[in-house]
Amino acid sequence: MSFNWHDYVLLAEELLNSKEESYLRSSISRSYFGAFCVARNKKGYQDYSGKSRENIHWKVINAYRDSKTLQEQNIGRILDKLRRARNEADYDEKRIIKRELAERMVILAKNILMNMELP
Repeated sequence: MSFNWHDYVLLAEELLNSKEESYLRSSISRSYFGAFCVARNKKGYQDYSGKSRENIHWKVINAYRDSKTLQEQNIGRILDKLRRARNEADYDEKRIIKRELAERMVILAKNILMNMELP
């Protein structure tokens, strides 16, 4: 049985129950990776390897942003917002991560998952 990436978004939501910044940072990170991996798999990139692995985030985001459908273009824009917030949460120790940002990222990730279920 394979891992269900939706569970990362559920975890991100649970992490919001703490006021600790480390939990909020982790919530943002899990929000991004949960939504990203679902989107990645839907586009058929789940078995990437080697050099292509380095660019997989941009490949997936651009595949959605460059789509002909507005729904997928929106998914690409949201993924990019999530990616930028995740980079700040994971790498920028000088940035103070507030609960409001983490809450917004969870909502955006859930929005992506909901849109992935639509035809």
